[in-house]
Amino acid sequence: MKTGFSKVCINPPYGAPICGYYEERLVKGIADDLFVRTIAFDDGEKKAVVITVDVCELSQKYFDSMKDAVASACDIPREAIFINLSHTHTGPVIGKDFASELRSSDAYDEFFITSVRDAAVYAIADLKETEIETACGQAKGISFIRRYRMRDGSVATNPGVGNPDIDHALGTPNETVKLVKLVRKGGEDIFIVSFGTHPDSVGGEYISADYPGYVCSTLETALPGTKCMFLQGFQGDVNHVNPAPTSGESAISAIDFDSVPRSLAHAKHMGRIIAGAVLAICSITEKINADKISYAFSRVDLPSHQENDKLEEAKRIWTLHENGRDDELPYKEMELTTVVAEAKRIVKLQNGPESFPFYLSAVKIGELVFAGIGGEPFTEIGNRIANASPFKETILCALTNTSGGYIPTTQAYSEGGYEARSSSLAPGGDDIIVEGMTKLFDELK
Repeated sequence: MKTGFSKVCINPPYGAPICGYYEERLVKGIADDLFVRTIAFDDGEKKAVVITVDVCELSQKYFDSMKDAVASACDIPREAIFINLSHTHTGPVIGKDFASELRSSDAYDEFFITSVRDAAVYAIADLKETEIETACGQAKGISFIRRYRMRDGSVATNPGVGNPDIDHALGTPNETVKLVKLVRKGGEDIFIVSFGTHPDSVGGEYISADYPGYVCSTLETALPGTKCMFLQGFQGDVNHVNPAPTSGESAISAIDFDSVPRSLAHAKHMGRIIAGAVLAICSITEKINADKISYAFSRVDLPSHQENDKLEEAKRIWTLHENGRDDELPYKEMELTTVVAEAKRIVKLQNGPESFPFYLSAVKIGELVFAGIGGEPFTEIGNRIANASPFKETILCALTNTSGGYIPTTQAYSEGGYEARSSSLAPGGDDIIVEGMTKLFDELK
């Protein structure tokens, strides 16, 4: 097996819109750089590329444009192209913002697609003989289920640090850090690091790759000559907010507009914890078979979350929000965000569609499989897929090769919270995804 690596900077210009929240933010500067990172694989007969992009979200047409550009320039099938988004909330809008009428420029969109294409071309030009090794570690105390049962029986997302009305979290975060180490003959080692939690720890109007970027930069500094890629795991119901922080944790963050603590220092802290977990295992990795490349791609249709019985009230709430009159609504902070997002979803889906297409992707490198689904699935869905995988090492990725929002568990809809109330997908999507991914694994056996 041969592998190659490249990265291309994709920083947006001053004044460009930033994606991530239901409020307008425009670029004032660069805290740390955004990149497209690409790893190419070549078994002598087939090629595949795994690409990561430091943006929050993309519509399907951009995934399609990226794949078309890479497939054409590199002469590889579209099914062999695996594109994962980091989901940083301090990255640029590409196209139209999901929460406003803000748009990127045509010039930046063209630059973005070209950068993804170029990164794939450069990675293929860097191919060197490689042995592949893997290991697993733990990153403790930085990822938290963000949905809570409150003492009054309700469910709230991010109900606030130190809130005495919290009863218990609705789930358990997956604190596993996975490392794929590419040991290259005559070239730098490449680390692929996978972890799943929301990159929402920075905020503000300065561009940042959030904690995934600091994972990479910390490892590359600690191990000179090593190149690093971060793959975002399943993170729809987890983020960085500790509801009962230590005094030290509180000291490095400030409470933001939506009651969530954020800071660049917190992103660096998370990056160091994950990088530390990698450093603890990178010398005790296990070699795996990596002889042949195969890939599979399929479509599933997830049901639409229409609630036209609530349409009139949703229109009233959304109209007030659109006209800057949130103060007339009896909600504050995250509760306001939840109600507004729910109203937008109901209004948007009043005339359908009845379902949404999602694409399941898998690239198999010997005993190693990269498996991806678009959107932001809950942690439990990832656990179910991992348990169904027949392969020695499976790296599960959210926000991959297709657009889409939150994918809650069926149980979450009866519980409530921001994710379930805002999701365009109706209950039952979790079972469809698990079944679809299991069938995809069967194709690759």
